[in-house]
Amino acid sequence: MSGGKDSMKISVIIPVFNEEKHIQRTLSALATQDAKKESFEIIVVDNGSSDSTLSIVEQFSSALPLRILSVPNGNISKVRNWGAQAATGETLAFLDADCVPKNTWLREALNVPHDRGIWGAHYAVPADATWVGNLWGKYQAKEEIGAVSFLPAGDMFILREDFLNIGGFNEALDTSEDVELCQRVSKSGLHVSAYPSLAVEHHGTPRTLAQFYRQNRWHGKHVLRKFIANLPSLKSWPIVALSLYTFFMFWASILVPIIAIGIHRWRAALVPPILLLMPFVVIALIKTKRSETIDEAPALTILYATYFLSRAAALTLRAGRNHR
Repeated sequence: MSGGKDSMKISVIIPVFNEEKHIQRTLSALATQDAKKESFEIIVVDNGSSDSTLSIVEQFSSALPLRILSVPNGNISKVRNWGAQAATGETLAFLDADCVPKNTWLREALNVPHDRGIWGAHYAVPADATWVGNLWGKYQAKEEIGAVSFLPAGDMFILREDFLNIGGFNEALDTSEDVELCQRVSKSGLHVSAYPSLAVEHHGTPRTLAQFYRQNRWHGKHVLRKFIANLPSLKSWPIVALSLYTFFMFWASILVPIIAIGIHRWRAALVPPILLLMPFVVIALIKTKRSETIDEAPALTILYATYFLSRAAALTLRAGRNHR
């Protein structure tokens, strides 16, 4: 497919669960789109909100072509799939409640030269982000244009026909469902394409190390499971291997010093913590040296250590309801 027209209808699917903090900003951005109102619809799928989310959404019923669905006991995959099933548009646009698009988002989404499959963008860091979001975004945010292996479901477009044919999001997954969908789309012979001009501001960007840790622990919950399921492919082995290394070295950093102090081998107590931190120091030094910003290496080391500690902790997480 080479581009589109404003007359093509887009169904924007927004899953919500207690999003009173974000949803007004997101819907306000959609209400100011420069696309014709008859060219799109907004489908808000509520996952059992107990705050004022729905009352805020209902305030936009006259400003937007809006429908509200309720899936109170579903995970994020099921919620998005319900929205897709109810959609009347030829194109599906998945947008998260804490993501704010610019006013050209829908029009540009149809006019970029996308191929069949998934297209969209990685998130942009909001203007009020703290050092955590800014630094992680600087070194980890994807800004590729063209073919990529993954796009987040908070800023993703796909033809409804392709989405249904591929089977939608995997409802057995509570997180990383977008990664798994992109993998299936690629395996089917379709494309996954990134266009930075479609980036949305992600106001769910962590502001503190604690938030950064919790978010990445949740997102890492199914990484090992997907890696095993996709064997013999070793595509994600570096993250899995370093997560496992971090898991074992973390516990070694606790247990070995206890034993070492007990037998008066004080220096041995330092070995596991040093080995635990070493990979993160090396990664941070390599990345900051490439960018000629070596002074940021200590802070980046802290972020990488926090990231892989969260991924190590995710190895023990059980499945449960998605409260992202």
